[in-house]
Amino acid sequence: MAEPISKVSIIGGGTAGWMAAVHLVTRLNSRAEKPVEVCLIESPDIPTVGVGEATVPTMKRWFQELELDESAFIERCNASFKLGVRFANWDHDINGNPLNYVHPFDGLGDDIAGYNPAYYFHKFNDPGGAGNYSIYHSPITAIVEGRKGPKPLDAENFEGVLNYAYHLDAGLFAKYLREIGIERGVTHILDSVNDVELDHDGFVSAVQLQDNGRHEVELVIDCTGFRSMILQQTLGVEFEPYDKYLLNDRALAVQLPHLEPTRLDPCTRSTALGAGWSWRVPLYSRIGTGYVFSSAHRTDDEATQEFLRHLGPVAKGAEPRAIPIRVGRAKQSWAKNCISVGLSGGFIEPLESTAIYIVDKALGWIVDFFPDKDFSPVLSNRYNKLSESLYTEIRDFIVMHYCTGTRNDSDYWKAAREDIIVPDSLQAKLDLYKHALPTEDELDSGFLFSGLSYLIVLFGKGYFKDVTFAADRAISAEDWERYQNVLHGVTAELITNLPDHHQLLTQIRSRNAPKDENQALRDAINQTVANQPVITLPGQLMAPDISFAGQPDNGGNIL
Repeated sequence: MAEPISKVSIIGGGTAGWMAAVHLVTRLNSRAEKPVEVCLIESPDIPTVGVGEATVPTMKRWFQELELDESAFIERCNASFKLGVRFANWDHDINGNPLNYVHPFDGLGDDIAGYNPAYYFHKFNDPGGAGNYSIYHSPITAIVEGRKGPKPLDAENFEGVLNYAYHLDAGLFAKYLREIGIERGVTHILDSVNDVELDHDGFVSAVQLQDNGRHEVELVIDCTGFRSMILQQTLGVEFEPYDKYLLNDRALAVQLPHLEPTRLDPCTRSTALGAGWSWRVPLYSRIGTGYVFSSAHRTDDEATQEFLRHLGPVAKGAEPRAIPIRVGRAKQSWAKNCISVGLSGGFIEPLESTAIYIVDKALGWIVDFFPDKDFSPVLSNRYNKLSESLYTEIRDFIVMHYCTGTRNDSDYWKAAREDIIVPDSLQAKLDLYKHALPTEDELDSGFLFSGLSYLIVLFGKGYFKDVTFAADRAISAEDWERYQNVLHGVTAELITNLPDHHQLLTQIRSRNAPKDENQALRDAINQTVANQPVITLPGQLMAPDISFAGQPDNGGNIL
């Protein structure tokens, strides 16, 4: 029997490094007979990029599994709630007017008389071929426009009427996790790695630290960011660029104050500009914003001027920071005794808020396939296969935003649609969807993006214009009208009873919820569900489902 690993060395801090430290020290040691030493080494001289300030709903599960306190996280990390992403100006109608839609984390119900509600929307509400499907399938658009929070004022941690993710301050988040990790037993070494030693089999045997000398290693977690100091620089794992699929290779980032601090959007915004797109992440006390663009179509100065014009007076005097981004992935995420986590293993532009999610998945797989000192290749092979599938799914979904676009007003948008290569895996889906709408069963990997995710984006781009589906002959307007009546009733009750987003966050931060008002809210929401009539449709009983947020989140509809 192989000797068990007794020490894990994490090289690099930031969000990825400290998520790894907290995850591993908790999962490996909280109930272990013989704890594994978890050590994190980070340089005091190298700044972290920050993997982004928006997350996806699976982040709740990560907090719960590691027994972290949601209220403390919200207070310590300047966090806010995220119910979806609002896309603006990504596509234009036939008159050149910008199209806008919200990609929500959830919709209402599943099928109507055995058919996807999207077929009904396409037949009865989308004659122009560029529709906002989310407002016909989910209450989230109205909740976002009303700036409402997803839960009652006195809700317990992770409770919610609606599914949600978070916006967070990446710097504060890393600091928060560092304190928790050290408290749980992580050894923290603040030092720079000057050299990496390999043994005769090519495994990492030690790292040479500037001040603390030689540090022997058994299992190494590379969290050194785009440098990928160990996996790529030392072990020589090749990098697979995605530049033939995606054009963007630069980003500008800046922090701004809220002009109206109490008007806090519960969503991320993605607004298309002339050579890329701008993100806007509303934290509790500030805004994080940036511009992801193509250096082939804008210089840094040109992009900065365009970005500042987009931001308007609130950005007066702001100096956005330019960040080179390398889009693609390492061909192996696990080589020898080194596993990459975060940017060291790959990066895809942050349109779908996937950076932290990729870290989360990697850490779960490390525990699932945790090796002994013999490092059986069956473990690394499986890990690498899953990692490849995850990157492929995310890459394809990002590419879909561009290759199905309708903008023709700049060279960039024409090139983003016409000059890129559409992966065969994505093209097969797009060809199929001209004949049958996406289902969960036909999605290849299904890590992150559901059928609803594909539908929201493709409807928003007019992809189904002039398409006739076989299902059109089997569905009725009466069934669709009843479905819409239920949705309108649920939406109205939620708008009336859910608290203001800023008010909810303030209440959580103060930890002093008024019990009488909260109970009234709970009663009203519960009554919403109880009062909605069960609708008898051919072959199906359907009642409105707004209780999904209390159920395990295994992926969901992500932006």
